[in-house]
Amino acid sequence: MIKTIIFDNNGVLTTSCEEGALKGLIDYLGVSEEQFLPVWNREAEAVDEGKIKTEKFLQNVVNDLKLSKDLGKCQRYYWDSYEPKPEVREFAKNLKKKFEIAFLTNFGDHFWVFNKKWKLDQIFDRDKMFVSADLKMAKPHSDIYFAVLKKLGRKPEEVVFIDDKKENVDTAEEIGMHGVQFKSLEQVEKDLENILEHQPSMLS
Repeated sequence: MIKTIIFDNNGVLTTSCEEGALKGLIDYLGVSEEQFLPVWNREAEAVDEGKIKTEKFLQNVVNDLKLSKDLGKCQRYYWDSYEPKPEVREFAKNLKKKFEIAFLTNFGDHFWVFNKKWKLDQIFDRDKMFVSADLKMAKPHSDIYFAVLKKLGRKPEEVVFIDDKKENVDTAEEIGMHGVQFKSLEQVEKDLENILEHQPSMLS
């Protein structure tokens, strides 16, 4: 029986890099998205795992792009990125009426600064919000999934994991969780309904 539904953040509850969340920063740097995203994603591994701070991460991105830009301005453009998705937030709130909901994101040490804007703790209980930099491990490595399952006291088969990145969903499914790749809210609702269709007591 499904007891818990875990949400990713960027690309699910908030906009992602691929959805243009970092357009302001990219425009300031004066590079194309095709130049920017591979560098950003590569450098993000260290900050997501808590190995470096956000300031160092941004400096590494600028250096890798061989640019000379004001780091303070880069940070301000970064703080203005990743907008909430109201309809997905409402979806999560409604699910909370019947299920335990949790949150697992790959994010650096400034997650809680961003959360002053997002206010995700108004939806998710604080002890069910898991940030990769805090845990010193990141998706798609299976260790972070097992760590979260342990903290929640759940078996993999009791959990649905929703993420926009296929590799993250693949790992969840490999360890026995139910995976849903987020492409649209309508699609997620249908996929979740399919998973729950043999559990009428949870749908009533």
